[in-house]
Amino acid sequence: MATVRVYIRKRPTKNGKFPISICITVNRKQVYIMTGQKLDSLDQWNEKAQRVNKSHPNSTRLNNFILNEIAKANDKALEMETKGHVTAKDVKVSLKRVEEEKLYFQDVAKIYLEDQKALGNYDTLKADTTRLKRFYEFVNNQKISFEEITVDLLQRYTIYLKVAKKFSYDKEKPPKPLSDRTITNHIIVIRTIYNRAISSKVVSKDYYPFGGKGNISIKLTGAAKIGLEEYEIKQLEELDLTTHPVIYNDSRNIWLTEFYFAGMRVTDCLLLKWTDIQNGRLHYKMSKNGEWGSVKVPEKALRIIRQYPLNVKENPHKLIFPYLQDLPSLDDRFEVRRRISFVSKRLNKTMDLLMGMIGSAKKASQHKARHSFAQRAEEKEIHPKVLQKMYRHESILTTMNYQSNFSYKKADSAIDAILDF
Repeated sequence: MATVRVYIRKRPTKNGKFPISICITVNRKQVYIMTGQKLDSLDQWNEKAQRVNKSHPNSTRLNNFILNEIAKANDKALEMETKGHVTAKDVKVSLKRVEEEKLYFQDVAKIYLEDQKALGNYDTLKADTTRLKRFYEFVNNQKISFEEITVDLLQRYTIYLKVAKKFSYDKEKPPKPLSDRTITNHIIVIRTIYNRAISSKVVSKDYYPFGGKGNISIKLTGAAKIGLEEYEIKQLEELDLTTHPVIYNDSRNIWLTEFYFAGMRVTDCLLLKWTDIQNGRLHYKMSKNGEWGSVKVPEKALRIIRQYPLNVKENPHKLIFPYLQDLPSLDDRFEVRRRISFVSKRLNKTMDLLMGMIGSAKKASQHKARHSFAQRAEEKEIHPKVLQKMYRHESILTTMNYQSNFSYKKADSAIDAILDF
């Protein structure tokens, strides 16, 4: 009859840690299986209870892990004993074989990231790599099974992100705490990978810690959507930038083009080709959802486009704006998205300078062109059905929800009426 217990090495390793092992005894012969987990001190272990004390910051996770390892060792020993004579070494070899075949969270996450690169999703790959790195730091860079990712662990991870993690996009500015939406995105990527693991039969859905009563519920919080006002857009249009670097004029032109073309996204704007303009209309496929559409080319947009005459020798891709023209191919989605990400940051920084030149403290990132168009459309009371076609939304509800971010008239009138005394 095999017995299984946890063994903590009494002598620390070179880095001062105390490794946790599983000790299997069969016919008075013992073997030890290293778990890869370590304690900072022997005081963190309760030998009698065979549990990690609460003084350890991850005691709950570690205890769940240990119980799981003991259960696996016992199951394997019983399974082998029913087949005849078995030794402690036999159990160890069999468990090691199972362990080598087991996929941990990090293994599935690696496959997920490799898929994002293969699909050309540069922004997703970059963002989720950072998010996963923070999760790995939280679990002390040790392999973690899906069964160990419990509600309790995720709750503590959320607190860890709120309290311990700070970041700064600008090295010259002090780091600030992660926003609630950013923290939610960290949890979402864990859920995404967990869902993959369930689909691939890596883990049973019985362990799923998301959704349902008593589990982690993910609620998306929206950020305020604020566009530029009419006078600010006019000031941008009228700025004299003849003595400034070329990037100043290009940033302004690209932002205004996005605004003129119904809040076009920066990816679509930088990929605009001369061949997309036919019979006074712009025909292009939206990169986000693959929807084809057509929009009138306003005279204001035409004046900007004419500033970039086509030179096929210098611009074999026939792009209107010059920031992707030196790429070997536009078919390499990953490299195209990586360049767009870099260019977009440059454009956004320059737009901050331009907003300062017109005396505005507002941000005018590339996506703010879309918000500015939506805000203007709301002011002009454009029907949602018309906007749905311009935005290429599949559902009218998506359009209505988006436009509701800019609908202030009724609330403003109500305040005026209430305060009219």
